[in-house]
Amino acid sequence: MLSSYLTQPLFLFIVTLDLVRKCAEHNEGELSTLEEISLHQRDIEKIEHLHRWCPRLRILLLQGNLISKIENVHRLRDLEYLNLALNNIEEIEGLEKCESLTKIDFTANFITHLTSLTSLQDLPYLKELYLVGNPCTSYRGYRSWVICVLPGLDELDGSAITRSERLRALQELTQSDSTVRVDQQIAIEKRAREKEKYAQDAEMKRKTEEAVEMSDEEWWNSSSEHTPESRLALHRELQERRKKEETSPKKKKVLPIKLFTSDGRPLNVNTAKLEFNIKEEEENNCFVLEVHTYKYLDPSLISCDVEPWYVRVTVKGKILQLVLFEEVKPGQAVAKRSSITGHLVVTMPKLLPSRMAYGKSPKIISLEKDEAKEKTTLVQKEANKDGSERESNYLEIGDINRSTDYTTIVPDSDKEGQQRATRPPPHSQFKRKADEVTERPNSPGFIDDENVPPLE
Repeated sequence: MLSSYLTQPLFLFIVTLDLVRKCAEHNEGELSTLEEISLHQRDIEKIEHLHRWCPRLRILLLQGNLISKIENVHRLRDLEYLNLALNNIEEIEGLEKCESLTKIDFTANFITHLTSLTSLQDLPYLKELYLVGNPCTSYRGYRSWVICVLPGLDELDGSAITRSERLRALQELTQSDSTVRVDQQIAIEKRAREKEKYAQDAEMKRKTEEAVEMSDEEWWNSSSEHTPESRLALHRELQERRKKEETSPKKKKVLPIKLFTSDGRPLNVNTAKLEFNIKEEEENNCFVLEVHTYKYLDPSLISCDVEPWYVRVTVKGKILQLVLFEEVKPGQAVAKRSSITGHLVVTMPKLLPSRMAYGKSPKIISLEKDEAKEKTTLVQKEANKDGSERESNYLEIGDINRSTDYTTIVPDSDKEGQQRATRPPPHSQFKRKADEVTERPNSPGFIDDENVPPLE
C-alpha cells in the first residue's frame, strides 16, 4: 500500500502567516507580542518563520503534526515549554540555544539516537523531559543513562527522580552507557534497512507503473508499519482522497422507496412532489382526487392505479400514493385529464352506500314472507289462570326513525294510580286526630296567671 505514494512529488505543509494569525486570535492577531501559540494537528511538516514573526514566544505547541526535524527554533530565547509529541522526529537537535526551556515533550516520536540528548546538557533550567513511546525507551539502562547525562532533571517521563535513584544511576553509568550504545546501534541498522526497503518499493513502482487504486473500505482495513514513512504516506493518501471527493461531483444516495409496511399496509408517498387535492363527495358517494400535473406533459408519461384502499399516480417514473379512508370500487374508477389546466382528476366510487342515504328512512324487511311489508307485529295470546286471555307484544318492527311515545309507558287508566292521587296526604290524619282530643281539667291548686301567655 505504501509504495503507491512514494512516487508522488514531495509537497510540504509549512507554517504560514495566515495560519499563525488565525491561531493568535486570543492576542487579537498581534504576533510581535504573542507569548503562546497552539499549532497542533495542522499537518505541519516543517517549522519556519516563527522566530521572525513571534520572537517572544514562551509556549509552543506543535503536537500531532508531521515534523521530522527540529529547526528554526534556536532563536526563541524566551521559549519555556515545547511540545513536539506525535511527530516524526528521529533525532534531538536544534535546541542548544533555547536557554529558557524548562519542559520538553517528545512523546510518541521515532527517536532512535538517544545519545543526541547530550545536546540538551547546556540548558540550565530544563526540569521535565518526556520520551514515552519512542524506540529509545526500550534500550537497556535507558533511564539510568538519561538521569546521568541530564543531572538537572526533576522528572523523566512523568516520574520524579529521587536522590537514591540518581546515586544508583551514577554507580551504573558505565554499564548503562555500553548497553545503550549497543542497542542504539542495532536500532539504527534496523532503521536503515527500513529506508532501503521503502526505496526499493518506490523504484519498483516507477518501473512497473502499475496504479492499483484501492477502495475506501480496503484502504481503511489495510495494515501498515509504524514508521515515519508510513505515517507520512498515510497522510498524503488521505489528502489525495479528500481532494478527489471535493473535485468529483457528489452523488446523492438514492434511498429505496417504501410503499408498504412490513404487514402490507399502504403508506402515503409523494416522490413526485406534486400538488394534489382529495375530497369526499357524499352526494355521489365517491372520492375525487385532483393531481396538478403539468399542462403540456405527454399523457404516456402518466399512469394511474386504483386499488380498494389506495390510489397511485406515477408521473415520469415518480410515485404519488395516497391511502383512502374507505374501501372503493377499482373497476368503476374513472381517470380524466383537463384539457385546460392539464390536471388529472380521478373519481373513485365507494364500496359501501353513503351515510346520507339513511336519511330516507329505509324499511326493514320482515323475516316472514307472508308478513306485512311496512309493519309486522307478532302477537301471542296467553291464557291466565282464571281462563281470560290477554295480548302480549313480543316483537314489533316498523319505521326505525319513529319517535317513541314515553307517555304510554304508564297507562292513564291505572286505578291504583288514581287512588294514590286521591288519597289525602299523611299529615292531614294527624291534624284530624288533634282536633278530636278533649281539653284536660286543671289540677288542684292551679292558679291561672293572666301575665303568663297561653301555650300553643
